[in-house]
Amino acid sequence: VVPVRIHGERRFDAPPAAVYRALTDPDEMAAAFSAIERIDAEDGEWTVIARAPLPGAFRLRFSVRLDELRESEHARLAAWGKSLGGRISVDSTFDLEPDGSGTTMRWQADVDAAGIFSGLGSQALGPVATQQAQRALERLEKGLRTRAR
Repeated sequence: VVPVRIHGERRFDAPPAAVYRALTDPDEMAAAFSAIERIDAEDGEWTVIARAPLPGAFRLRFSVRLDELRESEHARLAAWGKSLGGRISVDSTFDLEPDGSGTTMRWQADVDAAGIFSGLGSQALGPVATQQAQRALERLEKGLRTRAR
């Protein structure tokens, strides 16, 4: 098992309520993460079908649970999934605070990988996971800007 902690901070030109909604909405998250093919959501639990961001990628089925929900401030998303090649879990949180006319988000995620994913090693898994998170947040920000117009 390869455990990795990633974290970051990002400013959005949108109010905390809009950022919170985007981060906890399954359709917004599907649009933000290019690897996600489909999300089925029901009562704070999502089933996510995604393609691993690796060469020769295979499909992964994730279960995602949202909890510690504090509207416009904080949430925790716990995801876990497996395929024939291995398993991965991601336990992430974000905190939002108003920042002028926008929002500052601080986030962190603990990623545990086993099987084929552990072959990446923590030196590679951390940068790959951080890059995926940054790209998703950029797409999320573009979506927020589009809706604000």
